[in-house]
Amino acid sequence: MADSDHSTTMPFVTNGKDTASNRLPDADPPILLLRDWLRAQHVSRVLCRLQQRLERRYLDARGSEAMDKQVAYSIACQAEVESSTVALKLQDKLPQIRARSLLGVVAKLEIIAGADREIDDPTDFPWPHIASVLADLKEIAGSVPLERPERTVVQADCRLYQEIATDLIGLQKQASNLRLREAPVVGICSG
Repeated sequence: MADSDHSTTMPFVTNGKDTASNRLPDADPPILLLRDWLRAQHVSRVLCRLQQRLERRYLDARGSEAMDKQVAYSIACQAEVESSTVALKLQDKLPQIRARSLLGVVAKLEIIAGADREIDDPTDFPWPHIASVLADLKEIAGSVPLERPERTVVQADCRLYQEIATDLIGLQKQASNLRLREAPVVGICSG
């Protein structure tokens, strides 16, 4: 997935709204980053569900059918890893990006709070405190207007990660066959 260009200059923004056109500051870099991050997170969840379904089919398969299912499962697993890696790389950009509006600050906190929801206990310090600050900011500035990515966009992203995974699994298979002259290596997955 190519990086988005977050260098667009913004007009003066007050309280999350452009005073000239009353439009939300869509070009605020943290808002663009949040949209990309949410898209990567969504694609990762879709691919996780796919790999879980394929894992069940692989475990239930017998004989040569099991080999085909193993390859499909390995590709799905690697595709999920690839999409999760994109989300993590987007998170890593957060400290270098400056907000241009209160909604940009809200977007940054949305990523921070959203990233932790899946990792740690959201009741531990400092997460309730961050959630409280985020709620206060949303009360003052409003929420970042976000739309779920279109199905065709998600499907295209899934295909892209599956193509990357297919190439990686193919390379692993070739390396394994050359080194060990035995069955292909199954990729490691996070699900």
